[in-house]
Amino acid sequence: MAIRDYFRPVDTMTAEQVREFLERHDPADYNLVDVRQPGEYQQGHLPGARLIPVAELAHRLSELDPAKPTITYCALGMRSRAAASALVTAGFQNVSSLAGGIKAWQSGTATGPPEAGMSFFSAAAGADEMIALAWLLEEGSRKFYFAISQMPAASEAAAIFSSLVKAEEHHQGTLKALYREITGREPGPDFPEGLSVAQGTDDRMEGNVSVSEALAWAGGKEIRDLLELSMALEIDSYDRYIKMSRTAPGENAKKVFARLVAEEKEHLARMADLLDRSAAGG
Repeated sequence: MAIRDYFRPVDTMTAEQVREFLERHDPADYNLVDVRQPGEYQQGHLPGARLIPVAELAHRLSELDPAKPTITYCALGMRSRAAASALVTAGFQNVSSLAGGIKAWQSGTATGPPEAGMSFFSAAAGADEMIALAWLLEEGSRKFYFAISQMPAASEAAAIFSSLVKAEEHHQGTLKALYREITGREPGPDFPEGLSVAQGTDDRMEGNVSVSEALAWAGGKEIRDLLELSMALEIDSYDRYIKMSRTAPGENAKKVFARLVAEEKEHLARMADLLDRSAAGG
């Protein structure tokens, strides 16, 4: 990448503008590109961002759709400006750089390497098994939120965590409906435990976190700490579902996870409101 690319004028978006854009658009309709290094990405990244380090960009243009709006970001905004400039030169029509980088974003980042959460689904051969695994992760989260709602320390926010239990149950209902839609069959009485890929998953929840370990950590924590953990889990789940919607085998499976992306997006908005109200004492 030429040094002039770091200083060539490019369109920029503030963190607030990027948040509004991501909220209004489906992840399938834009390119969100993290141009930092893998270690930086693992420490925290915008949900659904594709990692393409700036030095690799010229060789990986085929991974991006030049017809879609593209947002690049880095740590502070310098590398992403260079990346945006290079994309414009390559023929991309609608490219912006996140001003101030991820430092300006401040919150709402997912963690883990680019393939985070993906290996958990590697044994799933078809859409029905992917739905089963997703259902089990939702069930783990439901168990976690229910257990938290029963803790004495959470008594003042029991209603909040009870509402999260209901939200997870709603997600499970959505997954069963998707199962019927994709397979044309009713979930059996042993769904999803009867599927081979479900073995050994009874202690996992969203974010691929151990339910028992999370509950052990939660003991004695403040309400805001518990809500922040819940938000982090949901962000990682949202991030993983976006990735699954891109890579799932077959169009039906992609459809499953695109629907889950929309569900998680609504769930995250609701949880952000709960966290704000908790901070305000409401």
